[in-house]
Amino acid sequence: ETTVELPEYWTALVDADTITVNLTPIGRGEAWVEKIQDNKVVVGKTTECFYMIFAERKDVEKLIVEE
Repeated sequence: ETTVELPEYWTALVDADTITVNLTPIGRGEAWVEKIQDNKVVVGKTTECFYMIFAERKDVEKLIVEE
């Protein structure tokens, strides 16, 4: 288990309900998100992994998706 602490400024910058995490295991094994809470992402894993974290900013208008 690994904890990734998000930057302090994220609480004012992003909508916490929109945080998504992309995990890519290095080699054989698995990686998964246990929980996102208190400006931290807890990752369960059986191997090392790369991660990328996305979220929508809350200081700008939401994008409207056109069909």
